[in-house]
Amino acid sequence: MSRYTMPDLSKFPNCCALSERGKCTRLKLFKCEGEQCPFRRSKKEDEDSLLKAYKRLLALDKSVQMYIAHKYYDSAMPWKDSIG
Repeated sequence: MSRYTMPDLSKFPNCCALSERGKCTRLKLFKCEGEQCPFRRSKKEDEDSLLKAYKRLLALDKSVQMYIAHKYYDSAMPWKDSIG
């Protein structure tokens, strides 16, 4: 028998950063702060945020995009695959 019990995830908010053990994967917290957490996002909100960032990257000059891709994405441009 385990010393640790799995938390009832239905009591936690809808957040894409919530792990299966009830911990926050975005912040270094022992447990989820619930509805009052300023970093709480649903999966849809998280996808929309990423899409918005990719659109901003796509609007940049090609040389700037290449610089960002090389520095942060191992020379890949995931925003081009996702949007266009």
